[in-house]
Amino acid sequence: MAPESDVIRAFAGVVENHQAHSQAESGNSRTSSASTARLFAQLAKEHYAQFAESDSFSLSPYGKKNGTRQWLAESSTWNLLGRLYSLRLQSSSSDNGKEDTVMDGDVSTDMEMDAGTAKDIPTVVDTDFTRVQELMDADPLLSEYVEVRRWLEENAPAFHPVETRKGYLFYTRKSIRDRKTHASTASQQPEKTDNTVTEADPDAPSRQRKELAYEDAEYEASLLRTLFEYVRRGRVGDAMDLCAESDEPWRAASMKGGLLWRDPSLEPEIEDDMPVSVESGACAVDRKPSHTAGNINRMLWKQTCAALAHDENNEVYERALYAALGGRLDEVLLVCETWEDYLWAYINTMVEAKIDSGISDANSLYTPAQTTSLDHIQSKYPPIRDMTQIFASLTEIDSTVLQKSAQQPFQSVQRSIINNDFASYIDSYARRLRAGDMDEAERDILRFVVHAALYLSELGVELPAEAVETNLQAYIGILSKSHPELVAAYVAHLPTKDQTDSYSLFLYGINDPINVRLNLLRLAEQHGLDTDAICKRTTQLVLDASKTEDSPDVFSDSNELFALAEPVELITDNESEQIRAIEWVTSSAQLYDHALVGICKLVRWFLLHGRTNAATQLFNSLPDDFVQQDWIKGAESGEVSDPIVSHFQEYIHLLSLCDAYAYYATWSEILYKRPVESKVHGSRYQALWLEWKESITAATERASQMFRNRILDVDWLGSPLGLGGAAADDMDTSGDDAPLRERMQEIERLRELYIPETVFRLHSILFETRDALPKNLKRSLGLAQLVADESLGIYHQLAKPSHVHPQGRLMSFMNLMRRSAFEIMRVQQESQSNKPPLIMDPAIISSGAV
Repeated sequence: MAPESDVIRAFAGVVENHQAHSQAESGNSRTSSASTARLFAQLAKEHYAQFAESDSFSLSPYGKKNGTRQWLAESSTWNLLGRLYSLRLQSSSSDNGKEDTVMDGDVSTDMEMDAGTAKDIPTVVDTDFTRVQELMDADPLLSEYVEVRRWLEENAPAFHPVETRKGYLFYTRKSIRDRKTHASTASQQPEKTDNTVTEADPDAPSRQRKELAYEDAEYEASLLRTLFEYVRRGRVGDAMDLCAESDEPWRAASMKGGLLWRDPSLEPEIEDDMPVSVESGACAVDRKPSHTAGNINRMLWKQTCAALAHDENNEVYERALYAALGGRLDEVLLVCETWEDYLWAYINTMVEAKIDSGISDANSLYTPAQTTSLDHIQSKYPPIRDMTQIFASLTEIDSTVLQKSAQQPFQSVQRSIINNDFASYIDSYARRLRAGDMDEAERDILRFVVHAALYLSELGVELPAEAVETNLQAYIGILSKSHPELVAAYVAHLPTKDQTDSYSLFLYGINDPINVRLNLLRLAEQHGLDTDAICKRTTQLVLDASKTEDSPDVFSDSNELFALAEPVELITDNESEQIRAIEWVTSSAQLYDHALVGICKLVRWFLLHGRTNAATQLFNSLPDDFVQQDWIKGAESGEVSDPIVSHFQEYIHLLSLCDAYAYYATWSEILYKRPVESKVHGSRYQALWLEWKESITAATERASQMFRNRILDVDWLGSPLGLGGAAADDMDTSGDDAPLRERMQEIERLRELYIPETVFRLHSILFETRDALPKNLKRSLGLAQLVADESLGIYHQLAKPSHVHPQGRLMSFMNLMRRSAFEIMRVQQESQSNKPPLIMDPAIISSGAV
């Protein structure tokens, strides 16, 4: 049993297969589109069968107990859509062909007859059959009406026909015989009152105003209803066969009068057999007869049918039967039960009237019999002109069934298709969808509306683009939650300008593992979407959304005290989403240049908020082949005028900072593992001390080299980036300079934050390891020369005032230098006993009291 999701996948499969077929054979796209409606109709019909067999209503997306009816209605609607628009497409192609023929013709043939005049000149070769074919060719609307009638006939619900019975009026004839026998043997007894006919011919009941035997009356009623149901379904041949098999050949003959009159000697040669067109008498493919066939007195026969239908003494289904055959509306309406029945009755009457009118205008070698004696039998309903009048008439019928049917969404769809107004329906549907003014039943048919629009668009039918897109976007929103693997197939049908934004918004909401997300990208590529643009847009959406969170403004004077995150501190969910956003632009090597710019921007964002742990994790998440040889060559050659080279230099500097601070974190952990002599004594302490000294020495060397060689000695985020020139504050904030200005502001702020912090941390590394590495004490004091180096300009960053440090941090650095100097003096004093005592304890200096 197929669940609802299987139907969604099946419809998507048709869409995808058609896309592939259209790309392979673009010249035959309309031909392949014509079969799409049949496939959709078949899918709906198959699901109807599955749903009808199930006890569970959860299989139906319509969510109602009448789900079977809805699936059947959808299948029927697809059938109608395919029929009518294929017919309209053929009619349009035929008209264009005629125009081309006229344009290509020889306009200089003065002796040729004027085309308009020739059309009006009657010909003597008309037969009813050829005249009807001419009508169908000349009037596309009549062809559509005939097709609608055929659709209503072929999609009528199944019914149980009566069984055939041999022996005409068996029980009535037996009753007559019994009565005669009884009369001859008991002639002296008074005759009982009996309302049974005394003769067993077809006209006896109406002639004698008496009844058939009960059993025969019951069978005749069932037979007449079956005959009407056959005619209602366009199966006149089956109805006539049933009459013959039930020993009522006269009734079959009475139904055969609707066949169009034909004379093979007057008909042109045709290549293929043609359907007997159009009226209810047509039941099979009519091959060109070898002799005259059909009914020359067809109008007289139809008037006779009208007389039979008008006679109230006849059984109701017999009246409806002959009314339907003769194209009379009055009596057919008496037995209509559904909206489709009423619609068929009106269309059948309209089609028959138009055909009768066309045949009566034909010029024929034969003159049919007059119908003057039956002209008094008129319909109480006005002549039917078109479908607008029919639908208006249906709304005026006082019927509970019709009122309920009017609430069915597929009935509205069918009306719009028949009226060739499906474009307006789609527009109205989209407006109600946007406004939320739509009941559940209409929302349930969104899948149909979307696929119908795709189908018609492929056929070249002009539809309101905005409405089609609105409905398609709504369906894509549903698929994004239930069937994300199908989204790409439908986004591909959006206007090209909207595809990137739509699929990016879809990917923005995907939080699955990277392999799942990359598969969605591959699907987008398979359907012709611009995956590079999608990746860029998706990354931007995620980053923009994450920065709307309540993050402190790093450029605001009210910013709280800047604090660095510990390396072991977990990153936030928001930071994790930002890091995963970069995975979109690192999914393809073609996007690495773009990714480089985005990575630098995001790392700056993290570092401005002290989130070195998040920046480090971002770097660790990048592909192994991310750094490109062209970048390296450009950096080595100093081509910083190239924006990519400039960003690569920035990338190196930012990565160096993260690496250096990671080394510092390792050094700090080792420092705090220093053995304490009060807890460990003797040789055990010495062994632990030597082991720790070896570890701290290595860690100190690594960390200090990283701070010097990768940050302080290389003008970190300075001239190597090639951003010299105009100050950031002087640049245009709204034009092309805005991104560069923002970058320069952020880089300047990073230098203000991290260069002083790095100096202080380097001093801490050197000063705190003075016992294990005595030379580090002098090295800590030597930082003064590094800071004073004009080529590096580190002192400028220390001297800059901020909200947290109004006087800058240069004074704090000078205190560190004093502390190092006094510590050097203390060590020297302890090594020389004749030195005078220090004026001030270094501990006081280190506290910052001076």
